[in-house]
Amino acid sequence: MTAEDRDAITAHVAAARAAWPALVWTDADYIAWLSSIGADAAKLTSSTPGEVVLCWAAGRGDRDAQRIFEQHLIAQIPAALRRFNDGPALLDEVKQRMRVKLLVAKTPGAMAPIAEYAFGGSLAGLVRVAAVREALSLRRGDKPLAPPEALDELPGELDPVLRSLKEKYAPEFQRAFFAAANELSSKDRDLLRLSLSVKASIDDIARIYQTHRATAARWLTSARDALAENTRRHLQQQLKLEPDELTSLLRLVRTEATRMLATIPPRSDE
Repeated sequence: MTAEDRDAITAHVAAARAAWPALVWTDADYIAWLSSIGADAAKLTSSTPGEVVLCWAAGRGDRDAQRIFEQHLIAQIPAALRRFNDGPALLDEVKQRMRVKLLVAKTPGAMAPIAEYAFGGSLAGLVRVAAVREALSLRRGDKPLAPPEALDELPGELDPVLRSLKEKYAPEFQRAFFAAANELSSKDRDLLRLSLSVKASIDDIARIYQTHRATAARWLTSARDALAENTRRHLQQQLKLEPDELTSLLRLVRTEATRMLATIPPRSDE
């Protein structure tokens, strides 16, 4: 390491600490990472230290860094997508996917992808561009939100019992499911979307919410139970079914929740 590189690192580290005083990290760990990615004097002097250290800290799973990232960068996504005029459903999906793609490591023990953005230019600009690309990808590749009659096309038809129940009670089931989902908290709906639509694991959800995996698992279980119980209550109120028939009908919640949740637009508070 040249004297120029050492001076650049010293100045960079001081500026990085000043940018986010609340972050806790050691000079040795940060400098070791800078060295591992070949950050020389030229790269360091042309970078924004606060953004570089934030990418590094968030990438290694620091909860405070990920909270800062959420507050300062994920919060800019709505402005980036304003021109799409697709309503809150697209925005909600893009934000969830960006959290997973940027803040969740692809393999245990690895750095999350956000670390790769450290020297890529304006971090806010990169996140906005990535969000727009994600929105465009969703528009091109995803199926449109299912209309109410889509219940007839869902995979439960492979089970003859469920197929019969859907044919008999499709409108009532859909009304009960939608009412049940709308009674959930915003957090529970987000947890279910992450688990069912984005296919995030418990570890992924724990990183996103910056909590222990056991807590994330408990939250997700609670959200699933609440959805099932709410649906059961609404179905019972509507249909007055016998217990065995009600139990069979509730199997539709498990087989079709992924697609059904996608048909429900976010509430105004999401």
